Amino acid sequence: MNFKEFIAAHPKRCRLAICIFLFFVALLRYWMSYDPAAFVPRHPESFRLAYNLYEHRQFANPFLAADTGPSAHLAPAFPGLLAGLMLIFGVNSIGLYAIQLVSVLILALQISLYPVFSRALGMGTLSGAIGASVWILAKPASFFAWEAFYASFALMGACCLFRQHLDMQEPAAATWVLGSTMGLMSLMVPTVLPILGTWLAWDIGRRKAAFFKTFFLPLVLLPTLITIPWTIRNYRVFHRFILVRDDLGLELAVSNNDCAQFSMQQNFNGCFQQSHPNRSANEARKVLELGEPDYNKLRLREVLDWIKAHRRRFVRLSVYRFIAWWMPTESGTLQFEEYTGKDRRLERSIIYLMTLLSVAGLAILFRSDFKSAVLCVSCLAIFPLIYYFVQFQDRYRDPIMWLTFLLGALPISTFVRRVYLQPGAVSSDNASST
Repeated sequence: MNFKEFIAAHPKRCRLAICIFLFFVALLRYWMSYDPAAFVPRHPESFRLAYNLYEHRQFANPFLAADTGPSAHLAPAFPGLLAGLMLIFGVNSIGLYAIQLVSVLILALQISLYPVFSRALGMGTLSGAIGASVWILAKPASFFAWEAFYASFALMGACCLFRQHLDMQEPAAATWVLGSTMGLMSLMVPTVLPILGTWLAWDIGRRKAAFFKTFFLPLVLLPTLITIPWTIRNYRVFHRFILVRDDLGLELAVSNNDCAQFSMQQNFNGCFQQSHPNRSANEARKVLELGEPDYNKLRLREVLDWIKAHRRRFVRLSVYRFIAWWMPTESGTLQFEEYTGKDRRLERSIIYLMTLLSVAGLAILFRSDFKSAVLCVSCLAIFPLIYYFVQFQDRYRDPIMWLTFLLGALPISTFVRRVYLQPGAVSSDNASST
């Protein structure tokens, strides 16, 4: 029995072996060394909220410039996870290493499951293996201080589960897992809510009344029950409806004003210090006096007035952010030398290449699995929308970066199958993809 015959005879064993291999390679690639002198930082906002949960059992005081009281500035899931790890491991070097290690383990697990998720989305096991291998080679920057990798893993799982759900006639265990994942994502990264709403609207349009008879409980009521305790908390604290978080006015105002540039990196050169309560004592004082909801309402009015008076500059900033989202640079500028410089050249070059290849990958997927292609397009088209209007930072793309690598690997795997695999192997792999 040759290698191809062994793969055809034992596909599950081969996938498991590939996943285990990818997990350990990814773990080694992202491994972080232990620093006995380190400690859990008190910044950025997610860590300030975690410290307040850990020390005072309050979700409060997210800003660095001053303690501003109860908060809905961020979604609660990630600061809650950080606070739990701090409670178990402390806030010294062991606590920090635990937080970093959990992040690395989640990322390595996600990469190792690329072949499984790729197969579930109709792209085949080989595309997932190639996408994971290219990711490991590129080693995109990791931001353990934010929820990006957790959100990425959850969205990837939800996308695959919903693809499976589309072919179901009755709820199954996967349906309840999907509903739970949707609720958890709402409390982790609320920017996925428009994607989830689009999926549900599509499914309701397909099934009509049958959806409410069979899938309303796991896919609508269950996520609502998971989210609603936090919404009730917000109402009790702020006496108004806030579904998960309420920072849109602040983020838009910081990103669109007289001194703002398109990227966060550029705004750190002075504009951020003037306009954000993290750095501006004056702005932090306003948050304390008004409360977060009224402060965000004030900043939203300010930015809407600014946009009306500066339409061209707003459009220009948004166009720059669109370009940077899909073709990011190291420093957050769009100068030509930033695209040709040496810093993180391999990582950036691979991301550019996979972004371009993902367009061809989508075209291939539309021909082979229309439903999976629609799910992928919904993530790629809807998730970035808000980020075209707020200051750019490359970590914002992380929750959907996995799609870029899977779709970018699809043209490569298609070429490999056609050139190097026998016709029988091609048929077998295509059959296993659906």
